[in-house]
Amino acid sequence: MRTINIDGVEYKLVPIREENKTKAVFILTMPRINTWNGHWSGEEKKYIQNRTAFNRNKPVHPNLKEGKYGYDFGDGWYAQVEVRFVTPSECKALMKASDGFCGYDWMIDELCALGRIKTYQERKGL
Repeated sequence: MRTINIDGVEYKLVPIREENKTKAVFILTMPRINTWNGHWSGEEKKYIQNRTAFNRNKPVHPNLKEGKYGYDFGDGWYAQVEVRFVTPSECKALMKASDGFCGYDWMIDELCALGRIKTYQERKGL
């Protein structure tokens, strides 16, 4: 470890450690809605959830990739989930602003397990 001497005082130089992007954050939006006034009552809220993505540089969910994934409800509503890999400190800051995930945690479960969200037809067994 390197040291530096300033005015007779010896200081240890500690290298700055870059945090690894070990967390996956999931951001839910509804880019297409089917309402009488064109607005969603939850559009002002931030729907964010997280999961551990990497443990010791190995993926916890091998099928999970960064990107945007959609789900068409078949009735004019369309949900989009964006997946981003972030550092633990970035995750903490995002989660402070979160209003939960609006009951759509099943989308996160499918993204982690399958790497995609099942279609409406797949979910209904059609």
